[in-house]
Amino acid sequence: MINSKTLEALQPLFEIIKNAKGKTIGQIKEELFIGDKCKMKKGASGLIVENLLGINNNNRDEADLPEIGCEVKILPLQINRDGAIKAKEPTAIQMINYCQVAQETWETAKLRTKINITFWVVYLAKEYGKKLSQDDYTIVDYFLDHPNASQLAIFQKDWEEIQTYIVRGDADKLSCSMGVFIEPKTKGANNQDKTIAPDGKGGTIYARRRAFYYKKNYTNTQIIPNLDLSVVKKINE
Repeated sequence: MINSKTLEALQPLFEIIKNAKGKTIGQIKEELFIGDKCKMKKGASGLIVENLLGINNNNRDEADLPEIGCEVKILPLQINRDGAIKAKEPTAIQMINYCQVAQETWETAKLRTKINITFWVVYLAKEYGKKLSQDDYTIVDYFLDHPNASQLAIFQKDWEEIQTYIVRGDADKLSCSMGVFIEPKTKGANNQDKTIAPDGKGGTIYARRRAFYYKKNYTNTQIIPNLDLSVVKKINE
């Protein structure tokens, strides 16, 4: 259960996104007076949303809002050709430190601090197979996620499967097809971007860099059904 202190701390962020619903990233840039200064490289729209919320982007182990242990995640949606509204892509959680994960238990796993409480900000990024300009992404809604016991059991099973591969020296055999809620997806400059991992015999090997990602199955089944999608419906009227 999310306590009152956490909800009180998040209330200003709820209001910010409520007031931004239906606005485009381009409009938000203008409101933040960064319209001409911001080059829209890949991921820039997510950084603009974080700017809107007053949050500094970080790649540290601690949560984006450390005082309440809350992560902020951006979820781009797409409208498929059949009209279904789905997640556009998996969502990165954190880089996998193979040697660290090999020494953890589920109870001590760093991953748990990253999935405990998540404030999802959702925007529409693709319509009927057509990619939109990041300036045209439209804020749809938000959702506060706190996995329950049954959801955590699935996360645990996924994590333990990934850890098993790492411990036995098969970090480079991990696949994004694994898992129900999380997957170990490659995340590096190229296939030669490698880092140290256990070899299963007390030594180390090099394996491609990967990160824990929320699978689209998680966001499609656990997040999107809880959203108010009226903004999307208005756009397509």
